[in-house]
Amino acid sequence: MSAVIVGSPSAVITAANAKVLRRQQYQKESNGLETLVETYIVQSQNLISIIPAKNTTHSAFSTATTKFPRMAVESISTSEQDGNLSELNVTYVGLASSSGLPAAIVRIIPVTGAGKFGLNINIEAEFLSDSSEPQLLAGTLSSISPTIIAGRYNQRRMPRAINGTSLPPNPIEPYFRSNTAGFGVGSSVFKTTSVTDAYEGYCINDTQLTRRGQFLVVTMTFQEFRFFSVSQ
Repeated sequence: MSAVIVGSPSAVITAANAKVLRRQQYQKESNGLETLVETYIVQSQNLISIIPAKNTTHSAFSTATTKFPRMAVESISTSEQDGNLSELNVTYVGLASSSGLPAAIVRIIPVTGAGKFGLNINIEAEFLSDSSEPQLLAGTLSSISPTIIAGRYNQRRMPRAINGTSLPPNPIEPYFRSNTAGFGVGSSVFKTTSVTDAYEGYCINDTQLTRRGQFLVVTMTFQEFRFFSVSQ
């Protein structure tokens, strides 16, 4: 975490809504999400009226020269200081960049029995999304990722890439096969057998979403899917 000292604790605060920015602290998570903590000095009697609402954008509240429209208030903490002053700590979360999304993190997780034509693994992707919860659950991963392709048997296939990060290929190409055979004597068929064999490749097995400011932190797990059925 880095810190920048901006203002002076001895700065004169006169207006009721005045706040003096003392310092900034910055941190970046492995998935690309960024956190900025700004510390302000305010008059204690004006503290409640100055506290920003959750999800207020950095550009709307901060007095810093550089504004970050894609960062939003996530949490607040306060502490009393000497001289009828209070310290106001505002934590913003989001992205400092004006556009784009960080690359996804891809993990390979060994899982006994998960393989159908490939290794016994799950593929896990952690990424940031600017889609809404309903959009993402419907298949729109983000503004720069392809929409999830729907497969058979209510499966949703793993995309080739998420936020510019390529995902592992399927062990073989997806397929669908269905055959029906009859067994009997002469022209009399007394037994019919239907065989259905469908392979969809890696499909979504689990999805976890956490809202952080303007973005969703998404963890998707993909596993090979095969449907095989014999019926009479």
